[in-house]
Amino acid sequence: MIRRTLYKQKGGQFQKKKLPNALINSVFSSKQFQRKFPIQAALHSVLDGALVGILTTVAIMSSVALHSQYLWTKSFTKLETMRDLNRGILESTSILESYLLKNQNLSRYLVPTKAEDLIYVDRPKPEETKKLFDMTFKSRLLERVSSFPIKSGY
Repeated sequence: MIRRTLYKQKGGQFQKKKLPNALINSVFSSKQFQRKFPIQAALHSVLDGALVGILTTVAIMSSVALHSQYLWTKSFTKLETMRDLNRGILESTSILESYLLKNQNLSRYLVPTKAEDLIYVDRPKPEETKKLFDMTFKSRLLERVSSFPIKSGY
């Protein structure tokens, strides 16, 4: 690439300073470093692996925590919606009940009473109720069978 301009180049531009090759090779060469200090190099590689493992674990755990929080928020929102719907159902039921009680004429069916007017009946014996139930069950079954329509033909 050739640069030719009519303008002068400014002197304050960035300039790259080059380090001597001997310094670069001696300080930053990993093979040479491993040969000179094997225990320290092994320690560095173990620590690098541990840091990568810790960072991976932190990333996984934070994603699990965020996902759990998202699911909890979603469930809580559904619960709030369900509570609101339940409250609305209770309100509408109470409104319907009050409307029916206002508009229904129950006074002719209900009679004011006192404790003296009550009649106490003895509890029936279990054997008698079983016999009564069996008789009514048999009669209902016979009545139902006899009421089936008869189809003529094959």
